[in-house]
Amino acid sequence: MGIVSNMRRPKAMDSRELEKVVRDTFGGGTPAAGIPVSSDTAMRMSTVYSCVNILSRVIGMLPCHVMRKTGKTREIAEDFYLYDLLHDMPNEWMTAPEFFGMIINHVKLRGNFFALKTRGINKLTGPIREIIPLAPGIVQEVKQNSDYSLIYKCRYPDGSYHDVPQSEMMHYRGMVINGFMGVNPIQYIRESISLGLATERFGARHFGSGTHPSMIVSHQGQLDDPKATREALAETYGGLDNSHRVMLLEDGMTATSVSISPEDSQFLETRKYQKSEIVDIFFGMPLTVMSSKDSTPTFASAEQFSIGFIIYALMPDLVGIEKTMKRDLLTYEERKNYYIKIRAEGLQRGSFVEQMTGFQTAINTEIMNPNEARELLDMNPYAGGDKYKTRTSTTKETDQDKDKSKDKKPDPIPEEDEEDEA
Repeated sequence: MGIVSNMRRPKAMDSRELEKVVRDTFGGGTPAAGIPVSSDTAMRMSTVYSCVNILSRVIGMLPCHVMRKTGKTREIAEDFYLYDLLHDMPNEWMTAPEFFGMIINHVKLRGNFFALKTRGINKLTGPIREIIPLAPGIVQEVKQNSDYSLIYKCRYPDGSYHDVPQSEMMHYRGMVINGFMGVNPIQYIRESISLGLATERFGARHFGSGTHPSMIVSHQGQLDDPKATREALAETYGGLDNSHRVMLLEDGMTATSVSISPEDSQFLETRKYQKSEIVDIFFGMPLTVMSSKDSTPTFASAEQFSIGFIIYALMPDLVGIEKTMKRDLLTYEERKNYYIKIRAEGLQRGSFVEQMTGFQTAINTEIMNPNEARELLDMNPYAGGDKYKTRTSTTKETDQDKDKSKDKKPDPIPEEDEEDEA
């Protein structure tokens, strides 16, 4: 423990806890770029913030359903006690989009998400009444017992400690190495994030201070007051607002540019590479953050990007969250007849054309009937909409219907009325 063990610390905090706080705050040491990186400071980089924000917001807008299976039949179990918690409000102060977005924020920045399950009066076997997410830092340690069960050591804001058993905790993990704890991704990629922060800081300083370009002003003789001359030049020509003013020199002074432009120092290329690298890490697929001069986006490329984003960036977390909730929120008996499904079809909600095309294909291929499509659009059913129809609007006949149609005699042709004929 070394230096950490000798540091002054608050009461009720041992050296191991203090070392953990220091490691979480400074990211386990200073990276080569010179800027310490933690889970919180990483969000100061625009690319990290953008990646985490888009993932949390997209997953947060997808509807979550509790499904009931009876034989080969699947239906939404709106009467199940967990349905409203997962679909609308997991607790009294959070909505479902906020809850699922928080899951992604914690996992992408810290590797783990923890939530308490409250059951009301019967804390052991009663139904879950609320799902309460825990703020970062509350879970101090996760221990695995000899029987492989887990104990969560929690330190609450009032300073009290509680050992929470696995049965009362929902725990979604990111990348797992030891089998029961997700690793902190920021600590593994802190060098890349630190370099990205360093390039952003360089750009801010380059464009926010100093003359553009920087100058060396020389004088052949000796100045009476060099400090006053330097301050006068800085006041007149320094800063972004004065970067394009005409420089007026006197007494034989000369100005020489010594700065290196951002293009010459490959500043823009470095920033672009850092963005691409971090996007690859968070999205889980090879992407590039392209500028307009590199290539022009087309409809086909945008469509492929959307497909790749769903498959590689979203689906691993969607499936992982579904399986975690099934394991931690459902009992052994409930798992036999119930499961949890996050509907990725909600991504089509913003595109009317894609939505209608998808429903048309599903109806024409008899995968859905019109009333099932209307239900997804929050529209009322209509009479006859429960029948599966082909694109020629013919009703699909069963073998019994075909046999009945063969045995059925044709209706007699009515005789024409002679008066009408006349």
